[in-house]
Amino acid sequence: MPNLNTLKRYYSKAIMRLMEINYYSARGFYKYMLNRSHQRYKGSPLLIYQMGKVGSKTVQASLQSLGLDMPIYHTHILNKARISETELKRKKFFRTERYSYLKRPWLNQFLLKKIESSSNAKKWKIVTLTRDPIARNISTFFENLEIKVKNPAEEYEIKSDYYNIEPMIVKPGNMRKLSDLYFDRLNHDSPLVFFDRELKSLFGVDVFASEFPKSEGFEIYQSEKADALVIRLENLNHCFKDAFKKFLNVNNFTLDNTNIGKAKIYASIYKNFKETIHLPDNYLDKFYNSKYMRHFYTEMEIEGFREKWNRSV
Repeated sequence: MPNLNTLKRYYSKAIMRLMEINYYSARGFYKYMLNRSHQRYKGSPLLIYQMGKVGSKTVQASLQSLGLDMPIYHTHILNKARISETELKRKKFFRTERYSYLKRPWLNQFLLKKIESSSNAKKWKIVTLTRDPIARNISTFFENLEIKVKNPAEEYEIKSDYYNIEPMIVKPGNMRKLSDLYFDRLNHDSPLVFFDRELKSLFGVDVFASEFPKSEGFEIYQSEKADALVIRLENLNHCFKDAFKKFLNVNNFTLDNTNIGKAKIYASIYKNFKETIHLPDNYLDKFYNSKYMRHFYTEMEIEGFREKWNRSV
């Protein structure tokens, strides 16, 4: 006769299979389970909330290892219109091998509802990072490609549902096709608008309203709804202990480096792309003359970034 724990597991699996027969019941059940988990914690919710490819996975893994009594979430967007757009695009993934892709907009819907209904008495804790926007854009572009090695060091098959790219063959010695797709398909402006479009509009946190201490590499900004720790990714390895001690009063914070592009299957072609792509002056000017760059980086640092990407011209 099966014991009680076995019966509970069997019952839970049966319920999950039943709820996932229908798209809307699956979405409702997923949010229900998120809410059950959320209510187990006493502390304020902690949200790792930043544009993609700025070290969020590293920070998330590091924070989760601390066993804090607070729910920890990770997202890149909480703009209602963009969440709806993402869900619409990903509905086709329901009950496919890419089912997990669909759970991202469901999580964002859950978080948005929680944020909108939360009281000022229990402020959200937010961790967000900045990064050289061009380095971030190139990393993001590759993260959303599906890359297979067809012939080591000679041919790669590249496709992307995200960018609507049909399967194509790319050779490491010829990055022209991939470069054209980079300029054509990527949302290049995302780093420049993230803080106003996401953080300010939803939480009232205006990072541009006061100076960012560039020499320290991090700052804590506050609003009625949230406290937000902003860290420059370029400083993360040096300032993380001081930053999280000040923000969360934790002494044992260590970094768990994960999701690093150079360690992935596309490391070789990624490196070749960065070393050979030609970035025109107007593209460099768009980013390095922006409010975003002037706020978070010194003139010397900005010039260093510009020289780095000018080397292949």
